[in-house]
Amino acid sequence: MLSLILALSCGMAGGLIVAVIPQTRSRLRNLVVLIFTTAGMIFTWRVALRVFAGENVAIAGRIGELPWSINPDPLGAVFGLIAATLWLFAAVYSFGYMAEKHEQRTYYAFLLISFSVTLGVAFSGNLLVLYLFYELLTFVTYPLVIHERSSEAVKAGAKYILYNLGGASVILVAIIITYGRAGSLDFAGGPILANSLQNGLDWLLLLFIIGFGVKAAIMPLHRWLPAAMAAPTPVSALLHAVAVVYAGVYGVLRVVYSVFGHELVGRLGFGTILPFVAACTIIVGVIIAAKQDVLKRRLAYQTISHLSYILLGAFTLQPWGLAGAMLHMISYSTLKTTLFFCAGIIAEQSGATKISKMGGVGWLLPKTMAVFSIAAIGMIGILPLNTFWGKYYLMKGSVAAGMWPLALVLIVSGIINAICFIPVVVNAFRGERTRINGERGSRVTLMLAPAILLVIVALLMGLFPGFVWPGVQAVVNLFF
Repeated sequence: MLSLILALSCGMAGGLIVAVIPQTRSRLRNLVVLIFTTAGMIFTWRVALRVFAGENVAIAGRIGELPWSINPDPLGAVFGLIAATLWLFAAVYSFGYMAEKHEQRTYYAFLLISFSVTLGVAFSGNLLVLYLFYELLTFVTYPLVIHERSSEAVKAGAKYILYNLGGASVILVAIIITYGRAGSLDFAGGPILANSLQNGLDWLLLLFIIGFGVKAAIMPLHRWLPAAMAAPTPVSALLHAVAVVYAGVYGVLRVVYSVFGHELVGRLGFGTILPFVAACTIIVGVIIAAKQDVLKRRLAYQTISHLSYILLGAFTLQPWGLAGAMLHMISYSTLKTTLFFCAGIIAEQSGATKISKMGGVGWLLPKTMAVFSIAAIGMIGILPLNTFWGKYYLMKGSVAAGMWPLALVLIVSGIINAICFIPVVVNAFRGERTRINGERGSRVTLMLAPAILLVIVALLMGLFPGFVWPGVQAVVNLFF
């Protein structure tokens, strides 16, 4: 229990300390951020390992007549590990990226607080706690979205708030209906609605999918996501690969497997439509991505597509499909974070934000583009990168569910992903070679080192997928 409390509180405590450190004490502030982010990651790993070992790690109580619980299971443990580990990478990257930028105290304070809230979402033991942390996540990440305070950032923030609070309102209605029907909100003990009468459950499932689908960027609920690219690059990486979007995906997974249960969803008419909603988002998202000239917007729309890979696996309602979803959830986060890190280095060191203006960037930033190229191969789904295994099991689950056309969707999306990324790499090495080294200095090193390390991790997971398989298997065993 102590490890759970410390994991949840490290980010909040660190954020409050950073908030009172003078603006000019940047070294002290960075040290505090590093200590509390590292501690949060260590305690999260301790919690996750205990959960995977079958131990019960829980805190519970009541708010009035409503019970609440923080009770991580294997699904929450996997999400928590992804968030805690990548948050440390984003923090180190931020030390370089934010070194010459304004309002660093505000940035780091909310970065740390968002860390704690994200872990709260991951470790939630019932719908009430999930809703509270899910709602709070919107508010604590809002200052990060509008950090630049430009007109574009303010507009993006308004859209971010509007979409996400609207989605949370729909979730609240769905939770009230669920509690009225089942008399319980707890995830432990099997699906909440397993014994509920089927009448009206299609509409209830629709409410949950709409509510959580906003953060999960299911089309047409995705429009806040490209706009949020006005945020600083490390925030974009966390929004698109860890915190906000994965909170939405996690919510959908909870609804399908912990609220309704895969057997009940399979009997609902709306449940049979969900795989094809995900498939449409996969194809349409990546097609729109291929048309974007601004690199971060291309990555944003590609995020929309890849999030639905995870949802597709969940919606197959098959063990292999869920295994593929979890593998892709782990693998995608490492590579998409890497791509955003590289995009930030390119923008900071060359000034190029559009792909059409990136000619020669490969000669100026050779290490950055090499890392970008490897991560891009992973986004296509080719060995030896880790995303191959997620796609493999997603295809296996689609076939097992009798939905073999969904496997073709994954193949086609991989081809379009190649169209997305190969021109970026090719264009970067066009033009006149320069002898200028744009990767010198401690600032760039702090940005480049996390990207290189993440690519190495992705390669190791691709070559040795058994490293993450116990966590994936624990999630599958939990629900099947």
